[in-house]
Amino acid sequence: MAVNVNSMRNFVDGMRPALVMVLVQIILAGVNVLYKLAANNGISLKVMVAYRLMFATAFVLPVALIFERESRPKMTWPVLGQAFLCGLFGYALYDICLP
Repeated sequence: MAVNVNSMRNFVDGMRPALVMVLVQIILAGVNVLYKLAANNGISLKVMVAYRLMFATAFVLPVALIFERESRPKMTWPVLGQAFLCGLFGYALYDICLP
């Protein structure tokens, strides 16, 4: 029985979003298990959140700089000011504006 390569490729391309969603859920489950283990060992929750933010920044910043090299806006003072205000008030405004 011959397998059509194009139909296999189309199947894999169609399944890619679902596979990525499953992979993300597995990673998030692993992170939650590690958080629970760290909390049970006595690490402060504030320290754990700080570590999470530091590692997230250290991972996302180079990825964003590499992949968004051509599409990001020029770093002018208004753009930096808006980024600062978004970082300063972003979550608070999101939390306030929820119905």
